[in-house]
Amino acid sequence: MKSTTEIVSLINNLDNYIADDLESQDLDFKEWNERSINDSVSLVVKMAVCMANGGGGTVVFGIRDRVKGKVNAVIGVPSIIDIGTLQKTVYDRTEPHITPVFEWLDFNEYNSRVVLMKVFPGMPPYTESNGAATIRIGKECVPLTGTLRRQMLEVSGTSDFTSNTLDVPWKDVVSPIAMERIRTMMSQERAPEILYNMSDEDLLSSIGAIKNGNLTFGGLLIVGNNEAIAKYVPNHLWSFRKMLSTTEYAIKDDGNHAIPLALHEIERYMAVENPTTTIEVGFLHPEYSVYPKIALREALLNAFVHRDYRMPGAVMLKSYPDKIILTNAGNFIGGITPDNILHHPPVARNGHLADLLDKLRLVNRSNLGVPRIYKSLLVEGKEPPQYREIGDTVELTIMASSIVPSFRQAVKDLNEKGISIDVDHLIVLNYLIRHREIDTFTTSKICQRSIDQARELLTYMENNLQLLQSGGQSKGKYYTLSRLIYDGIEKNASYDRDRRLDKEAMKVRILSILKERNLTNAEIRQITELDRLQVHRLMKELEQNNVKLSGIGRNAYYYLEKNES
Repeated sequence: MKSTTEIVSLINNLDNYIADDLESQDLDFKEWNERSINDSVSLVVKMAVCMANGGGGTVVFGIRDRVKGKVNAVIGVPSIIDIGTLQKTVYDRTEPHITPVFEWLDFNEYNSRVVLMKVFPGMPPYTESNGAATIRIGKECVPLTGTLRRQMLEVSGTSDFTSNTLDVPWKDVVSPIAMERIRTMMSQERAPEILYNMSDEDLLSSIGAIKNGNLTFGGLLIVGNNEAIAKYVPNHLWSFRKMLSTTEYAIKDDGNHAIPLALHEIERYMAVENPTTTIEVGFLHPEYSVYPKIALREALLNAFVHRDYRMPGAVMLKSYPDKIILTNAGNFIGGITPDNILHHPPVARNGHLADLLDKLRLVNRSNLGVPRIYKSLLVEGKEPPQYREIGDTVELTIMASSIVPSFRQAVKDLNEKGISIDVDHLIVLNYLIRHREIDTFTTSKICQRSIDQARELLTYMENNLQLLQSGGQSKGKYYTLSRLIYDGIEKNASYDRDRRLDKEAMKVRILSILKERNLTNAEIRQITELDRLQVHRLMKELEQNNVKLSGIGRNAYYYLEKNES
């Protein structure tokens, strides 16, 4: 949950963003309806239920969410409203009872006050006293349907399909080939030798895949034969497509093999679709794949572990000339979204299956899978993965980007100097390869961290790791690559930042054009290759040259005010 300081920092960004842009899973902005106190109080109750079902969060009342400019957005809540009464009303009108914490937040410069409602995580589902209920998913409050209620049970562990047992002897459904495959994978992952040298029965019993002589559904998905899987878990399928375009493919294959064998089949196809690049480093010539093998393995295992086996649909990998797209049936659960997946605590739909693969050393239940995918791509200077939720499926896209040798070497050099680079550091550094500068708000978005965490991250990277250097002051503070890291990269690579005009040249160019005609923010971005916020900062500096802003939103433009003489 965001702190009050973080929320104030976000509200201070309303001159550059609309409130809707700043909302997230645990934060919403709502306007207070002064014409109807009853309607506003009902909205408070509704939002309390929504946030409680979504894992907790904060709602800021008194903010318009579709207008830009702090003076227009911060309209406040009437001072006659009693927050103690609001708390009691929420308690009385919710089932089970919800007791949020309310807090006034003053904005004296606008002579207004907003109300913060902080809803802490509990034991959902929650409803209003009339039975109505919504749940926070991303930035929306959606109806709490039967499907979503089922997902809540999955998260709590009270409904785990894979923990149930079959009603047939385990030997009748096990595949010897699958057993051999998991032993090979365990050996590769350096599992204890005593574990993979056990008999089939002892191995499966020791990890909990056999209960009272019967195999669990999770065990069946790992070592079952095709016939048994088709009978008991008919929705377990895998598919591979080599795509020529969005509508045509050259290779198609499908199956319902146990997970280790399905993984092997898909990786066998990808070995052909995943060319390597040889990089000369002294006397060594290491090879790097377009798609790092560790990223592929982790992504595929995540898809099998987290898919909903009660829904039809395959774990499908489509290989395009410029990317791969991996999809699996089932939505994100437990409050996970594409915007927080990197650091969200682990939530398993199929807890028993995840536990079995963890004991076999094939996955890690400490939420390391997604960070490993990120790190294996970012450490080579490649683009980070892209997650999306589309209908009832989760989609992962990995672009076929080339390794940046100088960046990979720079990271290696830093490690050799004892400077430990984690995923957040890599995300910031990769962003700065492709952009001129970065600020706290952008860092918060791309690293999926709070504003306070992003600020601490940037400060640490500047002061402790000496990877960044800062410029500007207060709200306009920004960061660029330090000479330490930039020198290591620029030897063998050319970046957009080198091709840009320097700031003074930009100013001269813009002033020259403004003497002839007006300019919009978009036009200035095209001229300078800066982003929207960078243009805003640059034009603020030009105010001393009589540059003025007229209008708001897309119709706004800059003009040069002529001196009266």
